[in-house]
Amino acid sequence: MDWEYWARVMEEKEVSPLLQGAIDMHYHGYPEITLRVKGRLDDERVLRQAGAMGMRGMVIKSQMWPTMGHVYHLRRCVPEVECFSSITLNSIAGGLSPWVVEAAARQGARVVWLPTWSAAHNLGKGGFSRIMKAWFPSMRFEPGLSCIDVSGQTTPDVQSIIRLSKEMNLVLCTGHISPGESLAIAAESERIGFTRLVFTHPLADGIGATLEQTKEMARRGAYVEFCALNIFLGNSLNQMLEILAEVGTDRVILSTDAFGEWLPPAPEFLRMAIGRLLMDPGIDETGIRTMVRRNPESLLGLTPAGTG
Repeated sequence: MDWEYWARVMEEKEVSPLLQGAIDMHYHGYPEITLRVKGRLDDERVLRQAGAMGMRGMVIKSQMWPTMGHVYHLRRCVPEVECFSSITLNSIAGGLSPWVVEAAARQGARVVWLPTWSAAHNLGKGGFSRIMKAWFPSMRFEPGLSCIDVSGQTTPDVQSIIRLSKEMNLVLCTGHISPGESLAIAAESERIGFTRLVFTHPLADGIGATLEQTKEMARRGAYVEFCALNIFLGNSLNQMLEILAEVGTDRVILSTDAFGEWLPPAPEFLRMAIGRLLMDPGIDETGIRTMVRRNPESLLGLTPAGTG
């Protein structure tokens, strides 16, 4: 750490203005897993806080259920903040089904996550799947869902999901599938000209992507997601900075991806993540705005907010 630079940053950099127009592409709402896994604030209060801090919007994610109905009502409660719904293609919500994706889109979903806790890769890594088993002892989903066949090619259903994502202007996120599966999906996306692909938190323990795999995803047109949770937990920060130096902020988004009563509310957590990244000499205000505002706007197909 360059301590002199850090001292100057603390004196000269203003973090809060960088939230103006920001969009959190990975906000876990409540209830997320069970009613007993609480957040600091309910979703309505989180959205009001986001609006008060100048944010433009948030994508509401659930590991369990589609969020379209929840978002339908949140938009009426907090119209000043743009709220976007999503579906995660875990087995409980229908799995890797093109029909599920189409139905979700017709109810207003804007973002689709490929499997997380029911992904075969996540089961093998002992990631979030292990926590799910602790919460739900009766749950059985081995061997898990895979996006590729034995030859390493994307399955017909996954090809249809990618095609539907392109036709229906959806954002497709790789979830907790393996880096190899993600690369196959990126190759298919590149082949058909689909440009709204996100490589979900590749540095998380449950994913374990290498620098070369992450660079290849960006080269094939995917956006790379960094999460506040990984900035403050584990040893991912240096890897993030290395990736940013290689691929640039034009291919990166910054989100929160966190839930639990022990964590700050998402808008504050995003502000903290921005502040921490600014401590590195290679990250400036323009790069932060690109990651939290310009790239999410592009992914969601939104008219760019005013400059600031």
